[in-house]
Amino acid sequence: MNWSDLQVLLAFQREGTLQKAAAKLGMNIGTVSRRIRMLETDLGSQVVENLGGRLVLTAYGEQAIQAAKAMEAESDNLLRRGKGEEGALSGVLRVALLDMFVFFHSDLLNGFTKRYPHITLELVSGTTRVHSLPRREADVAIRIAKQPDDTLVGMLALHSEYAVYAHRAITDTPPSRWDELPWIGWDPASNARMIDAWMDQHVPTKQVRFRVSSPVVQFLIAEAGGGACILPMVYAELSDNLVRLSDVLEGFETDMWLLTHRDLKRNARVQAFLEHIYKGLEPLRNQRNKNG
Repeated sequence: MNWSDLQVLLAFQREGTLQKAAAKLGMNIGTVSRRIRMLETDLGSQVVENLGGRLVLTAYGEQAIQAAKAMEAESDNLLRRGKGEEGALSGVLRVALLDMFVFFHSDLLNGFTKRYPHITLELVSGTTRVHSLPRREADVAIRIAKQPDDTLVGMLALHSEYAVYAHRAITDTPPSRWDELPWIGWDPASNARMIDAWMDQHVPTKQVRFRVSSPVVQFLIAEAGGGACILPMVYAELSDNLVRLSDVLEGFETDMWLLTHRDLKRNARVQAFLEHIYKGLEPLRNQRNKNG
């Protein structure tokens, strides 16, 4: 039995269709279908079947998936332990992070590569997907969370409260009428429930001029005078153009964590990166403490 054929079946189970599995694996549908048939030949039993025009796993296929997941977990553990024992400050370090971090802290990322020129940073950025450290989709994650997964280790790097901000050119300080200001809201698909609820209570729908799905886009539009919005204070206070229009909004605070898998915590590249970023965020931590 070919382990790579089991991986194809596992991709089919996770993605739900042959087409999506093929896209995930960088193959065409014909190749994925052929690899699954080869697996069935090796195992001597059917692992998928067509039910009502939809391809699904058989009972034996479900058993094969469980075996594949166990084999994948052992393989991942072995690779992580091997990487964890590497001591040289060279090679590739894959970092999952938000676009907002890159926007405000590109100097920290660039400073790390200057300090460790033999390490290549692979930055996996975005806002819609959480990359899995246990599944080796990244070595390190810079993540916004109230409490990180207990399979991960790391440090709390930054805490921020939130408040309402707008460009000084479009509002009085404090504003005479919030409901007359233009506003920047969130796209419904962003699932920003707390902010949406706050705006439903305080902002007429007609005053919402923009809806965005990216915190970077929101910040840039606010800085350009496009409207008022709720921003993390630790970053909004860095702008000379934005003024605070509210007290701290209760319940909106967030934490930024620097995380890795426990098997990588002694990896020299991981340690160097976490320490560099944590130290680089110290001025923001001190500024928050001073303001608080």
